[in-house]
Amino acid sequence: MRTTLGAEFTAAFERYRDRTAVEAGGRSWTFADLDRWSAAVAAQLQGLGVGAGDPVALYLGNGVEFVVADVAVARLGAVKVPINTLLPADTVRYIVAAVGARVSVVDPSLGVDVPGRVVPVDDLAEPRAVPAPPLPSVGPDARAAIYFTGGTTGKPKGVVHTQASVVALHHAQLLEAEIVQHDRLLLTTPLAHAAGLFAQSALLRGATSVIEPGFDADAVLSALRGRGITWTFLVPTMLYRLLDLLDGPEAFGLRTVVYGAAPITPDRLARALDVFGPVFVQLYGQTECPNWGTRLAKDDHDPARPELLDSCGRASIMADVAIVSDRFDALPAGETGEVCLRSPYVLESYLDNPSATEEKFLPGGWIRTGDIGFLDTEGYLHLRDRQADMVISGGMNVYCREVEDVLASHPAISQVAVIGVPHDDWGEAVHAVIVGSVDVDEVLAWSRGRLAAYARPKSAELVDDLPVTPFGKIDKKVLRAPHWAGRERAIG
Repeated sequence: MRTTLGAEFTAAFERYRDRTAVEAGGRSWTFADLDRWSAAVAAQLQGLGVGAGDPVALYLGNGVEFVVADVAVARLGAVKVPINTLLPADTVRYIVAAVGARVSVVDPSLGVDVPGRVVPVDDLAEPRAVPAPPLPSVGPDARAAIYFTGGTTGKPKGVVHTQASVVALHHAQLLEAEIVQHDRLLLTTPLAHAAGLFAQSALLRGATSVIEPGFDADAVLSALRGRGITWTFLVPTMLYRLLDLLDGPEAFGLRTVVYGAAPITPDRLARALDVFGPVFVQLYGQTECPNWGTRLAKDDHDPARPELLDSCGRASIMADVAIVSDRFDALPAGETGEVCLRSPYVLESYLDNPSATEEKFLPGGWIRTGDIGFLDTEGYLHLRDRQADMVISGGMNVYCREVEDVLASHPAISQVAVIGVPHDDWGEAVHAVIVGSVDVDEVLAWSRGRLAAYARPKSAELVDDLPVTPFGKIDKKVLRAPHWAGRERAIG
């Protein structure tokens, strides 16, 4: 049985050699092409001292080079560290230093001076017939990847996953995302996030990844109409952009649309089903349990059953879901508490952070999500609030404390609290509540260049003081209440 990602890729290259693996930038590459190219890059990295267990940072935009470097890292038994290109430069440098990257594969056009040994993307070895480095003797418990949470500014946490966890994730993902060999996956979201995991799954299954540099609604519609796309991943904001361009039903060849990060509003869902048909699958997970904690299946996307559309589905095929009290006792159906997940693809640990790791885990292999919700009598998970101080806007995690730290450095702001407020397209938008003598529009403009685009406040308000709890903490439930009044969910 194959228990490492490198072994899985090697088997796929042997099985699907003549099939098209990747299309990008007007070119295509077969599995045999990727085999040769990734072997050459693996040999190149090995020549720079990369071996099993060594972290390799990938700071690249969407393109075939990301996939090649990704596979090369896996073939060496090294540890992949993908870095979102939307992050501020200081955060990028922090991540590279925090993991102790042996080498970073970098696109210099991104304009960030990455510390340590760097391989510019244009200097990656060319595809050629060189012997692939032998598969390393790493076991299923060896590290395979470190993903970073948050990262608007400050110090995000590194989430460590093992070889066993990433292999298990892909086995679950192939089933839950319904990826099959003849699929052509259109990937427009960052490969450093969920799209990269979908590209990996596609390789393991013999499917084709059609990679675009980013999301453009017109380009996506063109691809859906003329490039034989059968599968894609969207956040709801992207789906809304597509619906805005369409007048009615159209005969797309789409079989599956996976979406996540926020639910689709009922009216938009009804229109999406009318336009695209019954193709939607919703995922719910987090970096610590990627993608498939729960799944809302295609059959569940039924406007006649609004109680299902309020949920994010039932436990995925390789996951368990439980609701616990503040004392961590299991709660029965209908009672609200913290959502906990258990699966073979939960994190091993937080990087160099034993206290956070200890806080994350409960006995029995369960992890705490920080989300508040309940399970109904049929096992559907309904989210109601977010215990962790985080906003999910357009599918991107924004950690409020990190945004607050930036805004608090403004000389005219004495106090600030950041919350998520409802947004029809993004699910939630970042909103700042400010105490100080400052112009709101000036603050919004000032935040540009200091925060990633998705993390900047989209609105702000001035108040005389911030409400506090009996324990002296800022009471964000009070701040959120008027914005979420009349809604069952207190999150997007």
